[in-house]
Amino acid sequence: MANPQPDEFTKVANELMEQVPFFKFNGAQMRLILVIWRNTYGWSRKDHDFSITFLHGHTGLSESAVKRELAALIEARVLVVTKRASRTTSRRLAFNKDYDTWKIARGGEQMDSDFKVHDHVPNEEKDQVHDCVPNKAYEVHDCAPKVATIRYTIGPPDKEKDLLKKVIIKESENSFDEFWNAYPRRISKAAAQKAWKKLQKEPGFDPIKIILHTKNFAETHKMLQTQTSYIPHPSTYLNQQRFLDYDRVDPEGLLNKPAAPAARQSKFDAEKERLQMMYEEARREEDRGHPAYGDHTEQLPAFRD
Repeated sequence: MANPQPDEFTKVANELMEQVPFFKFNGAQMRLILVIWRNTYGWSRKDHDFSITFLHGHTGLSESAVKRELAALIEARVLVVTKRASRTTSRRLAFNKDYDTWKIARGGEQMDSDFKVHDHVPNEEKDQVHDCVPNKAYEVHDCAPKVATIRYTIGPPDKEKDLLKKVIIKESENSFDEFWNAYPRRISKAAAQKAWKKLQKEPGFDPIKIILHTKNFAETHKMLQTQTSYIPHPSTYLNQQRFLDYDRVDPEGLLNKPAAPAARQSKFDAEKERLQMMYEEARREEDRGHPAYGDHTEQLPAFRD
């Protein structure tokens, strides 16, 4: 049995996890998808360089099976080519979250004959594929993404880039809306969107982290009962990156600070207050017809302020 894994995880949207099982992916394609998720979303990035050798080593599939099923996923628009391969670098791939654009049949639908899935690994020599050896007629090469595959043709990268751009824009809009709904003072939305787009261009931009920290920020001010007018505008909050301070609710521990003790009364003030009370009591006695304080058994000294 493996040792307990550390508390680390790959951030995949629940909606995506719910939709993927409805599509007719074969086992090899699912292995490729999981490895691509791990090496993109698992590192908080949208795309990554994937060679045939790398995918072969991380899925246990033969290189020919990797190339065949990878081409099928690209043709079906499940994967997007974001950067063409060269003789020194592998092609860069991203997972297309917009499942409505996938050309893969759902469960219960008739699959197009042009998009067959394969559960076997062919043994014929002509089907074998190798990394970056573009000399044999039947081989498909990671360094030449426009070469025809056995059953599929990889589309022009410009179209894939346009698709990826639409996917990224859609994700960004959804992330901003979630941030906006979490922020405790919703004012000047246009300025906030501008600040959000500026943040997107910074390395390490993590919308999930910003949203979670913003929820901590909102909960902190709710518990502190902060007046809304004292909460900064969302654009200011983003531009100054105040969310970095709220990895938890009430990071400064303001709610747990003991109340300031009441100021101690000096002996002089205490004696003055006691004499004042005695003086006022004596006057009330006199007004009711009782002996004046001069006739009291307990004589009062002259009061001086």
